[in-house]
Amino acid sequence: MLCYARLELESGDAENIVKALRVDDPSFCKCYAEGNKIIIEVVTSKISSLLYAVDDYLMHIKMCEQI
Repeated sequence: MLCYARLELESGDAENIVKALRVDDPSFCKCYAEGNKIIIEVVTSKISSLLYAVDDYLMHIKMCEQI
């Protein structure tokens, strides 16, 4: 089974947050900016990997927004 998630999050500093997150991107994830949005795409065969990746991105984005 193939699991797919796409998140679109608005941010006042999308480009810089994506630059900070991109360093840790696993091979099955893609993170990029489109205007004022952070786009995260995760494609994996395991639902647990998808959930962990989404959770990890959201925690890091929250920390970046606070800084």
